[in-house]
Amino acid sequence: MSIIFNAPFVLRLKKKVLFSILSFSLFALSAAFLPAIAQSGTLQGNIKQDTVKQENTQRQAYEKRGKFEQAIRNSADLEIDGLIVDETITKIGRDFYQIFQRQWEPPAMAKNFTILIKELPARGNGALIQVAVNDQDIMEQQVQPKYDFIEEVAIYATGVVYEFLVRDQLQQQLEAEGKKARELF
Repeated sequence: MSIIFNAPFVLRLKKKVLFSILSFSLFALSAAFLPAIAQSGTLQGNIKQDTVKQENTQRQAYEKRGKFEQAIRNSADLEIDGLIVDETITKIGRDFYQIFQRQWEPPAMAKNFTILIKELPARGNGALIQVAVNDQDIMEQQVQPKYDFIEEVAIYATGVVYEFLVRDQLQQQLEAEGKKARELF
């Protein structure tokens, strides 16, 4: 008489036998070596020493992470410093943007600013140009399609943005010192 086993049954049987052999061998190894380690006293001494090393390692990792985060902040400051964003639609807006970009020279002390030049639809042949610095609207002007007029408004806009950034920087310095700026009327 022969016994026929199906494949899933054999696989389950092999897994159970293998698991029981591994668990028995681990138990035997731990039973053999644990008393020897406990008698030598190295287990207790290593625990205290490891916790001290672990605390020092954690402090060093925290200090390194702080330096790394500061380096990332500094590099991010350099990458996006003085960005001019163009959201114009027509040739009038594009001309305004190009003239503004050619004329623009940021103040030496200004950092972390973004200038947004946006064009909105207007009635007739003109365009409505908006200039914003750090999401704060600075100027809004109706512009005619004459190049001389576009150039004049763009140069005026560079002066307005420059003055805004200088005042903003001064305000930040005064706030850092704990003082308030005087209101100009």
